[in-house]
Amino acid sequence: MTARHFFIACACSAAMFTAACSREPGSPPASAAAGGSAAQPSWRLPHNVQPDHYTLKVAPDLANATFAGEETIDVRVAQATDRIVLNAAEITFQEVSVEAGGSTQPAKLEVDEKSELATFVLPKSIAAGTAKLRIKYAGKLNDQLRGLYLSKANNRRYAVTQLEATDARRMFPSFDEPAMKATFDLTAVIDAGDNAISNGAIASDTPGPAQGKHTVVFSRTPKMSTYLVALVVGDFKCTEAAADGIPIRVCATPDKVALTSEALKDAQRLLTFYNKYFSIKYPFAKLDIVAVPDFSAGAMENTAAIFYRETFLLVDPKAMSVAAAKNVYIVLAHEMAHQWFGDLVTMAWWDDLWLNEGFATWMETKLVKTDRPEWRMELTEVQANLSAMNIDALASTRAVHARADTPAAINEAFDVLAYQKGGAVLRMVESFVGEEAFRRGINAYLEKFKYANASGADFWNTIAQSTGKPVDKVMASFVDQPGVPVVAVTANCEGTQMKIDASQSRYHLPGQSVAQAAWTIPVCVHPASASAGEASRAKCPLLDTPKQALDYPACAPAMVANAGGAGYYRTAYAPEALKRLLANVEGVAAPERIMLASDAWALVRSGTYDVGVPLDVAQALANDPNSSVIQVVGDAVAAIDEIASDADKSAYRAWVARTFKPALDRVGWAASAGESDDRRELRSALIRLVAGVGHDPAARARARALVMGYAQNTATVDATIVDRLIAIAAEDGDAALYDKIQAKWQAARAPEERDRLLLALARFGDPALARRSFDLALSDKVRVQDTSLFLGTALASRAGRQTVWPLIRDRWDDVKKHLDMFGGPAGLVASTSAFCDDAAAAEVEQFFKARAFEGAERTMQQALERIRSCASLKKAQQEKLSSWLASTH
Repeated sequence: MTARHFFIACACSAAMFTAACSREPGSPPASAAAGGSAAQPSWRLPHNVQPDHYTLKVAPDLANATFAGEETIDVRVAQATDRIVLNAAEITFQEVSVEAGGSTQPAKLEVDEKSELATFVLPKSIAAGTAKLRIKYAGKLNDQLRGLYLSKANNRRYAVTQLEATDARRMFPSFDEPAMKATFDLTAVIDAGDNAISNGAIASDTPGPAQGKHTVVFSRTPKMSTYLVALVVGDFKCTEAAADGIPIRVCATPDKVALTSEALKDAQRLLTFYNKYFSIKYPFAKLDIVAVPDFSAGAMENTAAIFYRETFLLVDPKAMSVAAAKNVYIVLAHEMAHQWFGDLVTMAWWDDLWLNEGFATWMETKLVKTDRPEWRMELTEVQANLSAMNIDALASTRAVHARADTPAAINEAFDVLAYQKGGAVLRMVESFVGEEAFRRGINAYLEKFKYANASGADFWNTIAQSTGKPVDKVMASFVDQPGVPVVAVTANCEGTQMKIDASQSRYHLPGQSVAQAAWTIPVCVHPASASAGEASRAKCPLLDTPKQALDYPACAPAMVANAGGAGYYRTAYAPEALKRLLANVEGVAAPERIMLASDAWALVRSGTYDVGVPLDVAQALANDPNSSVIQVVGDAVAAIDEIASDADKSAYRAWVARTFKPALDRVGWAASAGESDDRRELRSALIRLVAGVGHDPAARARARALVMGYAQNTATVDATIVDRLIAIAAEDGDAALYDKIQAKWQAARAPEERDRLLLALARFGDPALARRSFDLALSDKVRVQDTSLFLGTALASRAGRQTVWPLIRDRWDDVKKHLDMFGGPAGLVASTSAFCDDAAAAEVEQFFKARAFEGAERTMQQALERIRSCASLKKAQQEKLSSWLASTH
């Protein structure tokens, strides 16, 4: 699954590694007795009964927002029992019986709504062997975007599934745990004018059973987990192609099917590439990719039937931004990679969610890097690492492999650590062992665990065995403990060698109490000088002690201590080493320049550097030709603007505009024929700095003029800079501009344009307009999937916070009703981290403590840490910023 913003229960530490934690995937916990026991956690199923096959018929009633279901579950019973426990939530049972040993018994039901468990109690025990559970039931097509739910668009209704992580139980009673894999025969009884898409191909489609209905029978699925079952019902239309003999369809509602061509071409290329990369060819008979009107996640990797939020899939090739084109390709690459990582091989439990999401994140850039080299995806990979490092800086971070006991805790595990840190660690290990060796290890892992389940240890032990390198030690140190290391480096020439002394510690923010840790880190070093002839010959010794010499067999003016930016660690250069590095920055590769800029700001936040260091780095990189480098520099420059005192604000913004305006003048405001995509994105990053952060009056006036022209004719402005222009114009925009953007949003049909214009309305700083936007967010004009992002965007600006936060507080009950249940609450809580003073931290903490909800506890802790860290940073660095600004005149 792709996290919704662009943007784990047996966790074993070394001290508690017992037989219960080392069991084979899919086997029961040590405490699980036949029929369950008091020792078995209430949220886990006993494993004495295992499913083999589901025969499932679902009949959605779109008009009444209900559905009827019939199912037979073929199970294996390990030992005699008179109780069978499975998962069910918001299900009304009508008939339940168990067939075993040639006889059928009706079952009495014991339902635990809180734990979402249903126990079938039998009059007589059934013997070990096989049995069939027969169930008739009913449910509601809910409005919470989970389970089998109701979606609305085009003056009609649709039925859609989103079953990850623990919502298959809302569609059908089931053994709803990832290790309990089974095959599925699914049948859908639907309205005559509609069609249905599921995991299997359509085996038959016949009229009836009632007038106005038809029955669609899908082919049997391979063995898979319940959360991967998929069904969508409506008037969907598809474009079709094939790759390597596999039929591919990209589907949407009839009004948007014309926007599927880009995704269809990308899917063909990706399937062909994956079939070459993996030793196992695409393991399913077809691939459907479906955009649905309402969808909480960004996308969901249902086996052979990937479901999408429309904006992540549907684009107009003639009018799309570079970001939209990238997003379609990368998200599709992510979800298709899941067909191997997650669907074919599945984590044994949600504590190893990274085995799904980290793997797909690592894999999503593989083809794109070679197919679209102008996008510089190797730089995007480094940028993605930074988002994980920022979370890992907090005391409230978690290990990648961490407990997830309840459905709410499992949902909260779908975070930047599972995705970006998981992917970052895999990229680091791949860099350490070599691409081809890593590929062989990956294929050995897939072959070993196909159609089964695996743990993190299963993976790294397989890779270590395949490559002969200590991958297990490296990965365990990064996956099983929280935090990110900082590697402190001194480097000096002595004779013909570069003497490098390195030490490691846990990176953290001032005032935090964190447990220290030790990592096994591949520290890859090389000279920052192409003339030294060593730039492509990095040495990667393992730093596995607190202090260690990492000498390099050649001298150079300066050394880079994170070659290619591939390492998941911060680098703290000694002052002289940093000075030499900046003096030789032309010999530093673009990924390394990204890390240089990010590390400099991160080390201000930790109290290691003063604020002048990242500003010196910004000056050194102001003319960098790569958009990703300027984006990361811009993040630091914008964050420093947040902490600048009111007295220094004007001087600081003038410095920003003065520093980056020459680069913007050189790039220009308008795209030219044949211009590279990266240059278009560079323009956007520079406009952000000069007109946005720098508040240059002429640049802001030009941004507004371009937005007014765009409101009349979208073709007048390059789509890649429109988001940036609108965000700047909206900050001090008036009602006339607001009305133009709102009218254009209401008329827009393309998902990218609609999202762009909707979020623009959230960026207006004028209090009256901000209130209008808040009311809009709680109306039926804004989809539930978008509410938390819309309000979070409003909270991102200082002016918006002043108006919108009190409204959220005062109308919290209304706000809650408009948040989707997967990521909405946590997303809104996370948005409060935009505050930057202690009083706001106290207020946010008090407010949410009184209104706590499951699934956002860690997010709340992280938001409070960020607010207090920002407030502390202000106090520590404002005078130093004043001094630095004085020294620049």
